[in-house]
Amino acid sequence: MGFLSSIKRSVAAAVMVLVLGLLSMGALGAALYYACYPLLAPVYGDLNDWRGDWVWNAMIWAGMLWSLSFLAAGRLDLRLEGAVSPMARKGLYVAVLWLGAVVIWTGLLLTAYEPA
Repeated sequence: MGFLSSIKRSVAAAVMVLVLGLLSMGALGAALYYACYPLLAPVYGDLNDWRGDWVWNAMIWAGMLWSLSFLAAGRLDLRLEGAVSPMARKGLYVAVLWLGAVVIWTGLLLTAYEPA
């Protein structure tokens, strides 16, 4: 538990995003897809063109699973403390969050995507 208490802000953000991912009814997942759009759209196209029962579930799960990225970003930030400038650490934190969204959406699309 010592590790989690040292990244308490990231843990709090992860819990909030987990709840928001469910309560937003997929809006957070959709926003994350559009944040990853340059990488995912060439293969999977526009989110508005998707059809089927899997779409809404995938958007809700993407928003909820993204909360895990905050824990990974907090862990990296903690490891780099003192070795890297605070501005670089903040940039890396955001990069980990973005990469987390890419990985989550890629995983969901690899398992659930059904072309129209």
